[in-house]
Amino acid sequence: MWATWKSIVAKGMTAGLLGGALLLGAPKKAEAQQFSIGVQIGHPIAYPAPPVYYAGPRYYDRMRWEQARRAEFARQEWLRRQAWLRHEQWVRAHRYGPDPYAYYYGR
Repeated sequence: MWATWKSIVAKGMTAGLLGGALLLGAPKKAEAQQFSIGVQIGHPIAYPAPPVYYAGPRYYDRMRWEQARRAEFARQEWLRRQAWLRHEQWVRAHRYGPDPYAYYYGR
C-alpha cells in the first residue's frame, strides 16, 4: 500500500513539473494584432540642420554690459528696500508716538 502512494505522489510531482516547464517554455501570445498603412504624397523632405550659434564678435562686451546692468538693478533694488524700511519706521514712530505701548496714540 505504501509503494502505491509513493508512486502516485511521484507521478503527480512529475506531471506538475512537466506542466510548469511547458507553461514557462511556451511562447508568449500576441496581445493585439497591429496593422498599418503608410501613405506618402510627393517626395521626402530633407529638413536643413539647425543653425549653429556662436558667441559673435562682441560677446564679452555684451557679457560685461549685462553684468553691469544686473549690478545696477540690484543696487537700485537695495536702495528702494532701504527707503521703504525708513518709511515704515517713520510710520510706526508717528502712529504709536513715543510710548510704544500706547496703541491708540494719534488716531
